[in-house]
Amino acid sequence: MSSGAEDPPPPGITGRAAERSALRGLLARTPLVTVTGPANVGKSTLARAVLEEAARHDGRPGGFVRVGCRENVTGDGVTAALNRAAGLPYDTAPQALAAYCARHGLTVLLDDCDPVAGACAWLVRQLLRAGTGHMGVARHVGVARAGAPAADDLRIVATARQPLGVGAERIVEVRRVRPDGAGAPEPEVIAPELPGVAPASYAIAPAPHAAAPELYGAATLAPHAAAPDPYGAATLAPYVPAGDPGPPSSPAPLTAADRLVWARLSTLPGDFDGWLAGCVGISSDVPAKEVEAALERLLRASVLVRVRDTPTAATARAADPGAPRPRPPAPPRYRLPAAARTVGLARLRAVGEEAAALRAFRMACAALAAEAQIAWQGPDRRSAVQLVETEQHNLRAALTRPPLDPADARTALDTAVSLWFRWAVCGRRREGRAHLGRLLRRCGEDTAVRARALWLAGWLAAQDHAHRTAESLLDRATHAAARHADADTLARVAHARGVLALRRADTGAAVAWLRRAVEHAYQDVWFGPGPAYSQVLLAIALAASGPVGVPAPGSVPAAVPLVPTRTAQKETRSGPLPGPRCGHGLT
Repeated sequence: MSSGAEDPPPPGITGRAAERSALRGLLARTPLVTVTGPANVGKSTLARAVLEEAARHDGRPGGFVRVGCRENVTGDGVTAALNRAAGLPYDTAPQALAAYCARHGLTVLLDDCDPVAGACAWLVRQLLRAGTGHMGVARHVGVARAGAPAADDLRIVATARQPLGVGAERIVEVRRVRPDGAGAPEPEVIAPELPGVAPASYAIAPAPHAAAPELYGAATLAPHAAAPDPYGAATLAPYVPAGDPGPPSSPAPLTAADRLVWARLSTLPGDFDGWLAGCVGISSDVPAKEVEAALERLLRASVLVRVRDTPTAATARAADPGAPRPRPPAPPRYRLPAAARTVGLARLRAVGEEAAALRAFRMACAALAAEAQIAWQGPDRRSAVQLVETEQHNLRAALTRPPLDPADARTALDTAVSLWFRWAVCGRRREGRAHLGRLLRRCGEDTAVRARALWLAGWLAAQDHAHRTAESLLDRATHAAARHADADTLARVAHARGVLALRRADTGAAVAWLRRAVEHAYQDVWFGPGPAYSQVLLAIALAASGPVGVPAPGSVPAAVPLVPTRTAQKETRSGPLPGPRCGHGLT
C-alpha cells in the first residue's frame, strides 16, 4: 500500500491515495508537475486537494493561487489572469510575479491548460527561469540549493490532457477508475512522450519496510528495466581544485544518475552552464535536485572541465565605486572533453534517448534565443549581445543540426526568427539568410512562425540589395501572415516594402508603405524592429519627396489590409509548442 493510503481523503476526492502520494512526492522535489489524464477524470480536484493539504501540513504558508484557463483567461492572456489572481497589477512581469509567489510561499496552479497550452508553456518557462534565478548553477530550472526550505522555492502545478512540453516538467498520469469497483490502477510518473522515442515508464514502487516512516518515503520511483551500463566498474580519479592543501578524497564510482546526466550532456556541442545542463539532464528518473549534485560529482571525477568566464565590461564597471547596481557574477560553465563526450554519446544511443536529448537541447536553445530577443528590446542591448556570443556554439548547433521531425524543425525556425537582431543589426545577414533558407525548406507547414521567417528572410534580402528575392519572399510572407491574422508581420512587410521603394527612389510608394507601418500598434513588442525605425525612414522619405511629393491619403498601394478580419490575441507569438505564447517580458 502506498504512503498516505491510511490518511482520510481530502474533501471532494476519494479513491486516489496513490495519485495523491505521487503528486505530493514530486512537489517536494521538483518545481513543475503536470497532472494529465482524459477529460472529467478528476485532475483539477486532485491538484486542488493536494495543494490544500500542503498548505495545511507541509510548510507552504501562502497556499496556492489558481487560474482556470477556460474561465479566467480573457483577451489579455494567461499572465494577466495570474497577476489578477495573485492580487498584482495585470501588467506585472513574470520575473516580479515569480519573486512574489516564491517570497509568499504561493504555489501556482494553472488549471485546465488545454485551450491555451502554448501560452501556459511559455509562461511556465519564464516563471521557472525567473523564480529560481538565485539558486546555484541550475538557477532557471528549479534545482534548489541544499537545505533551502520549500517555501523559498517556486512551485507550479498544471492540469491538462497532454504534457506542456517544458524541460523541467514532471508528469503524474491520472487514469479512470475501473467500473468494476476494483479501484484505479497505479499512476505512472513519466516523462513527456516524444514521437519516435520509446518512452521510459516509471511506476510507483513500495519502499522497504525497514525504512524510517516519512511523508513521502513509501513511494519511490523504480524503472521497470535496467539499462545496459557501458561504463563498467571503472573508478575515475577525483577532481582536486588547484591550490587545495588537503589530501584528495578517495575515489568513488559514479551513480546511475550521474552517468545518465553524463550521457545526456554529450549532446551539447561546447561549454554550458547549469541551466542548460538542467534542461537536457532532467527527466522522470533524474530529479531536479540531482542535476546540480551530478555536475559536482562529474567535476570531481574529472569527467567535466570547469570553464572560467572571461571578464566582461559589466564586471569591469563593478570595480568602480560609482557604478550603480553592478551585475552579479556569471555562473560557472562546464565542458565535456572529446573522449568523455564520445563515451556518453555511446551510452545515450544504447538506451535510445538520443532523440529526446536532442529535442530538449533544441527547445532550450529556443528559450535562450527568446530571452536574448527580449533583452535586445530592453535598456541594455549589450546583455543580449553577450548572451548570444556566450551561447553561440549552442545556438549554431541548434540551427544546423538536422531536425528530427516537422515539430523539431519549427523549433529551430523559431530560434532563427528570435535572433532577428543578430542577423539584421549585428552584421550577420549572410549567416541568417543561410539558416532561414535551409529551415524554411525543412519546415514546409503553413504556420505563423513561418510567416515571420519569410518576412525576416525578405528583409535581410532587401538589406543585401537582392531586390527580386526580397519581393518574392515578402509576397509569400504577406499571404502567410494574412492567413494567420498576423497584423504585426503585415506591418513589418510594409516597412520592408518601404525600404525597397526608397532603394528604387520611389518616394511616393515609400511614404505610403512606411505610413502603414508607423500607424500600426504592435502587439508583440519584443519581436522585430519597432515603429521608431519606420518613423525615421518615413521622415527621410518625406524630406526627399517635398511638399508636392507627399501622396494623397487615398493613394496607398493595393495590398492585403494590415488589420485582418480576425483579431489576433494580445501579447502572443508563435513558439516551438502548439498554440500561442503569451505574457509580458522584461520591463
